[in-house]
Amino acid sequence: MPQAATATQPTMCLLHGDFHLMEQACWSATLDWQLTHTHLEGTAARDAYLTAVERRMLDNLARSSR
Repeated sequence: MPQAATATQPTMCLLHGDFHLMEQACWSATLDWQLTHTHLEGTAARDAYLTAVERRMLDNLARSSR
């Protein structure tokens, strides 16, 4: 998850609902998500984060197609 990412590695961004090089605001949103989901660990946490990003992507797509 975010700990392994570097500044040159695109990552799934919850803030923007996109896959891109993340900046400070993106990492802050990811950390906020992690802090509100401390009951999840390992694979469950990763899967839940990816599901949240995918939901944001779909929401963005639905809004842009109106």
